[in-house]
Amino acid sequence: MKFKFSFTLLLLVPVLSSCAPVIIGGGAMVGALATREKGVSGTMSDSQISVAIKAKYYQFNPDLHAQVGVNVQNAEVLLTGSVSDPQWQVEAEKMAWEVNGVKQVDNHIEVSEGAGLGSIAADGLITTQVKANLLFDGDIRSLNYSVKTVGGVVYIMGLAQSQEELEKVTKYASGVKGVKKVVSYVKLKDEAAS
Repeated sequence: MKFKFSFTLLLLVPVLSSCAPVIIGGGAMVGALATREKGVSGTMSDSQISVAIKAKYYQFNPDLHAQVGVNVQNAEVLLTGSVSDPQWQVEAEKMAWEVNGVKQVDNHIEVSEGAGLGSIAADGLITTQVKANLLFDGDIRSLNYSVKTVGGVVYIMGLAQSQEELEKVTKYASGVKGVKKVVSYVKLKDEAAS
């Protein structure tokens, strides 16, 4: 009997230990969201808005869904990307405004024949470098920022703790090779509270 119990326990150890990353990972995710200035409930609301907008785009046309990026911070929506039909640019903004809870829509969708893979890869690299710079600076609350790059233009949304932090974030973004311009929708913590 003792042998069966030990053998069963040995079989369960790998199974139970595989649950630990999920439990710990989920806890870390909630902890990370809680450290954002807007907290867990604000993050969930922003996520819900983003999902609702992307669902509308997909229902309208899967290509629109694929071509337009949606970033949401504090119920303010940033639309980026490139579409070939000017009407899609208008429709994308209209659909974003239709989602319950949206306070503002900043439409930076470009009308063009589309970006090549090289441009998309370069934009992804810029975004990664900006995010890494923010993450590794202990004086910046990097979780409070959302970064998106389209055509070498870096769009930043978020909430800065101070004017100094905002200037640092902007400097990091503009200092990355390949950045043509930085567009900031960052608000100062004191301004956002009032």
